[in-house]
Amino acid sequence: MNEDRILVANTGEDSLTLKDFKDDSKSKTILLSKLTGKEIDNSILENSKLGPYDMIKGEGENIYITNSYDNSIMKIDLVSEELLGFIKIGKNPTSIKKFQGKIYIANSDSNSISVVDENTFSLIEDISVGERPTDIQIDEIGLKVFIANGNCYTINILDLNNEKISSIILTKQPIKMIIENNRLFILSYKGNGTDNYSNLSEIETENNKTKISIDLKGIYANFVKIKGKDLFYLSNVENGYIYRISIGKEINISRFYLGGMPNNIKWNGKTNLYITNILDDNLSVIQELNGLSIKNIRVGKEPNGILLL
Repeated sequence: MNEDRILVANTGEDSLTLKDFKDDSKSKTILLSKLTGKEIDNSILENSKLGPYDMIKGEGENIYITNSYDNSIMKIDLVSEELLGFIKIGKNPTSIKKFQGKIYIANSDSNSISVVDENTFSLIEDISVGERPTDIQIDEIGLKVFIANGNCYTINILDLNNEKISSIILTKQPIKMIIENNRLFILSYKGNGTDNYSNLSEIETENNKTKISIDLKGIYANFVKIKGKDLFYLSNVENGYIYRISIGKEINISRFYLGGMPNNIKWNGKTNLYITNILDDNLSVIQELNGLSIKNIRVGKEPNGILLL
């Protein structure tokens, strides 16, 4: 193991699973409805189905969480299990990122992104984007926010220098993205996902030209790129496999069976892949170099977001 702790958001039961690999006595399940809060009306949590989905880390032990069912974002302290803030935003918030004191959230059913001030934890504005935004990635060097619109053929680009929005027009429907240097990698669906084909492509962010395009049989939920290599791992929710795609002079595709419905996937930057399985309710830890399973960790119902601490 390379991480001390991993946090998993369990969408189906309004909980977080904290796994401490160094000291298992510190591993715990955090029920969001039981959070304390000095200035928060906790009946909000007790009487609502929240649906925690994606997470990012704030300062210290603070965590920001999108609640896809409750249309909200919350700020909590992992140690004290205290609710530090709660904001209603757009419908079905999913992807969340932060940069330069601002938090950006994709509201999939409101066709917008919300911008929150991290210091005051207050909503600054909602910005209209394309239909069903599903992912946000930030180019910290180029100062741009990329938004994948999953129900149309566009990626919106918010320029943080002038706050103007432009678009990249695609022939497929983007759902997930990765930015590395001036390269934008995109996982997309073909034909609205109805004909069971996906696509992995690369676009140069300087000129929006497509360099690589690989059609893939099946419906893939997420992907990671091994930094510094043209090597990708994709989770297939249809057949339970994890696919490994290596791009060189030739394109090599291999796979290993995980079972269930592998969903979100993270790479720790070293040797391990972490994959949530929404059918089996576990977190799989995989050695990236050989595809061997280290262990399966039981988490909560319908796990989605993964945060490496």
